[in-house]
Amino acid sequence: MKNLFLTLFLSLSGLVASAQEGQPVANGASKPLEFQIPVSAAFDLLGVNPSTVMRPGNIRDFKVDWSFQSYRLRPNLAIQAQPVWELFYNRPNLRKYQRAPKLMKMLSTLDISAGTVEQQTGENLFDRRLAIAGKMTLFRSKDPLDDEDLFRESTETYYQQRERLLLDRNMWLDSLNRLPPVSEHLNQRDFILTRLNGTEQLIEDMDKRQKTKISELSTLFVKQHWNASFLDVAYGRAYTFANPGLDSLKLSTDGWSVWANGCFGIGRRFLISGLIRYTAFTQRTRQNRLQQQLTAGLNIRYGSPKFNFFAEVIQQANEKLTLSDQFTMAYGGDWRFSRNVMLSYAVRTIYNRPVVLKNLVPVVSISCMMR
Repeated sequence: MKNLFLTLFLSLSGLVASAQEGQPVANGASKPLEFQIPVSAAFDLLGVNPSTVMRPGNIRDFKVDWSFQSYRLRPNLAIQAQPVWELFYNRPNLRKYQRAPKLMKMLSTLDISAGTVEQQTGENLFDRRLAIAGKMTLFRSKDPLDDEDLFRESTETYYQQRERLLLDRNMWLDSLNRLPPVSEHLNQRDFILTRLNGTEQLIEDMDKRQKTKISELSTLFVKQHWNASFLDVAYGRAYTFANPGLDSLKLSTDGWSVWANGCFGIGRRFLISGLIRYTAFTQRTRQNRLQQQLTAGLNIRYGSPKFNFFAEVIQQANEKLTLSDQFTMAYGGDWRFSRNVMLSYAVRTIYNRPVVLKNLVPVVSISCMMR
């Protein structure tokens, strides 16, 4: 009876495994191939990122950002997701994405984010700011998920070897099923079970080695192309609410913004990023005064995919291109201390013309991929 149950169990296991044989398992480890973990567009709109000239890029998963902009911790949170990717292309096999038209590949980079920020405007007085934004990548010089040659050689060899082992396993399983569950065939059954278990262990070890190899190729690819060229465009709306009490909110400002953010690499260590943004917002007073701003910035980074340092300069102007009397310079960096978590930090220095220091603002944010 014990041998009969064992035979039935192995038969069912074989059926399940056979159903999964056609499913590629080699591409599973290749999907986390973002060159960096970008902060959300909602936080970019709210101006609470360490870097105002945001480094372009896209993610392939859900993400949470936490930022604070003073020496006191504030509950500044943002969430980010890519709905087109999740609905149509987030599959174990990347072939559907690789065979998609260019327009759909571009739409798959669309990410939607929402964030909220609390700012202190006086003693025991706070403003609540809310932003919703969408961002899309129009150009990528490198798309690792669309590079069929990246894993081709290792994947083809892996499938050929795995197919031979699967045939051996099915042969031993078929031989085991043909033996009647009686004591006369006990020694022969033990021999077949030993060979079957050994073959399944070889398959399992091969799968682990393949995942390790894919991860190593992915790491090498990101290391070589971490400063690849990108061009992002984004649009968002922001709202500011006066919060005079625990149970009261009053809309004080609302507006919208559209911006373009691009970057290109120099060598293996440098990345140059630029930003141009148009913002229009209305102060909700009796006159409902409309204000408009143009923002331009330049950022230079030096480093690697794990950590880098940057310096940037930001200048604002009104709709008539009259420059503001103030400009901002920031110094900081990114530290990706795990595959899914990145710490960004900066000190913003605000100057009047000529170069007279007016303020220092420390900014720190943590981005966490929800994997």
